[in-house]
Amino acid sequence: MLSSAALALIPGAAPSAGTPGSTPRAATLVDDASRGSEGNRSGSPGADGDRSGHGGQPTARAEHSRPRTPQPPPDTPGLCRPGLPPDAPQTTRFYDDNRLLGPAVLPTESPVGPLLAGYRRFGAQTEAQWIGNYTVNGAGTTLVFPPENGFFLGPDGKPVKQRQTMLPGYRLDRFGFTGGSFLAPLGTPFSSRSLAPQSLNTPPTPPATTPAAPLANYHTYCVLTPFDVDSGPIAPWFAQPGMGTQFQLNPAYVPEAGNLLTVQWLLDHHVIVEEYLGGSTPPCAADTVPRQSGRGGGPRTAPVC
Repeated sequence: MLSSAALALIPGAAPSAGTPGSTPRAATLVDDASRGSEGNRSGSPGADGDRSGHGGQPTARAEHSRPRTPQPPPDTPGLCRPGLPPDAPQTTRFYDDNRLLGPAVLPTESPVGPLLAGYRRFGAQTEAQWIGNYTVNGAGTTLVFPPENGFFLGPDGKPVKQRQTMLPGYRLDRFGFTGGSFLAPLGTPFSSRSLAPQSLNTPPTPPATTPAAPLANYHTYCVLTPFDVDSGPIAPWFAQPGMGTQFQLNPAYVPEAGNLLTVQWLLDHHVIVEEYLGGSTPPCAADTVPRQSGRGGGPRTAPVC
């Protein structure tokens, strides 16, 4: 059994930025983190677009404040502080007018901004190189996700992961709605999650009709009841270094949930609780954005994230 600390399994030098290799998968994501199969990184089409807080599926979420070493579980489980983060203005302007490339201006407000310290949208690549490497046929419309749900692959080509117990009081976070199955240790830097830039969009983003959400759809959770997950290091992908830790929900470990096991199931059954560790609603930068109707006496000032 692993400890609650993040894994540091690095069998050999990891590539500086993963590129589509063995069995990458493609998926069109809808307002969620950009992983393949799922979430805060673990991503695979339809799974979640989230992945350890990674990103990927049309129904998953996550959140928190400053990059830090994931904290060990407290001596008592009474430290959870239930609370919901405030909704933030939706992202309406995208880098190069492409929602896959994330917001035109990266978030700087807490709790998301501190997680982006040192983050580079395309890593060491140009925009054209990134689109060629991480979108289907280089078309810039559909992301290509890593194999094995984004887990780092060992020398034998198999994902490096192990069963781990989440203990009461342990904090987790996630980018994406609650329909996904990936989480990460609280405060994992964004670049360590190997998520696509679109995971920083605040829903709803056209043409999706998902609900309003906190800034970058980022959420923080606290464990109430022990449960097991698959835990392992995140493979480099989307031109990001990865190597953070991701937790993937596994129905085999929670048989009472079966195929319904998601972050939402954990919330509904009081296995985890959402927290809001921030302060007041983070402001968005004021920018001049013309009304879509083109009327009203010229451009108007509108919140842009």
